[in-house]
Amino acid sequence: MDVLCYWKNHDADMKAGRIGHFKSTPDKLKEFADGYPDFLWVFNTPKGRKGEVQLLARLKWTDRPTVRHKPEPGTVAIHYDPHDLMSVSFGSGGSDAAIAATSRWMGGHFPKMAAAHFIGASGQEAVRGSVLKELQQLAASMDAQPFMTSEEPGA
Repeated sequence: MDVLCYWKNHDADMKAGRIGHFKSTPDKLKEFADGYPDFLWVFNTPKGRKGEVQLLARLKWTDRPTVRHKPEPGTVAIHYDPHDLMSVSFGSGGSDAAIAATSRWMGGHFPKMAAAHFIGASGQEAVRGSVLKELQQLAASMDAQPFMTSEEPGA
């Protein structure tokens, strides 16, 4: 089992070094943790392309923070290790063909996420079985690079 996460402010968060976690709800976090996920697959809506999604990265799930993070009171977080060798960005995920393929995949398997505009807990879902295999095959067609480089904040 893995987890899909919508990353609304990807560029701003990367630039500011806000990495290593995503806000969640206690119920979602328990559901995901109980499934022993390996990865978070993160996506967003490309600028100017409403209704479409772009696969950004596959990030190694962790049960504990690996990057310094001071949570807001009353919030819970899903953690990932941005420095793990298995954490990768998909540079070619922004191509027209990749966006079209990712959007078709998402619309075919998670139409409720899009209908809810990926807001809050609606932007996080478990992915399993043949649906996960399809996502892995989709990602295999994209160029993968290490998620963190020494030039990026937090590296």
